[in-house]
Amino acid sequence: MTESNEGSALTRIGAVAEQIGISERTLRYYEEFGLVAPSAYSRGGARLYDAKNISRVSRIRTLQSLMGFNLDEIKDILAAEDHLDEIRIEYKSSSAPKDELLEDAVRTLQNLRSKVMEKQERLQMFQDDLQTRLAKIQGIIQDKSRK
Repeated sequence: MTESNEGSALTRIGAVAEQIGISERTLRYYEEFGLVAPSAYSRGGARLYDAKNISRVSRIRTLQSLMGFNLDEIKDILAAEDHLDEIRIEYKSSSAPKDELLEDAVRTLQNLRSKVMEKQERLQMFQDDLQTRLAKIQGIIQDKSRK
């Protein structure tokens, strides 16, 4: 169900959960963990989400399911992305020194890239371990078939 709040469409928690493929409980847990907040509440107290927050929940799921980040890592990533959004807004709308903003953006992006590279390294180590174990078992099978 969609409601309107000053011209912007708001979607109830159940519809958001269904759209993204999670439970309402998971969505409430994301809220408790500080990853996302409802955009508003209905008169009856139901959580309502705008398109920006629905996109954020979808981003959380992507980071969690496809990238394998845990919620603490996701919280850090979202904080960095929020910071980059703030930098972008300030860059476009302020007369603040642009160089400082750009340097801040570079540092933030480098930090994010480091987190992804660390995750990739851990995944590569896991993959290498699996390959070693697989080769060992395949060697045992080959030895048995030769006898």
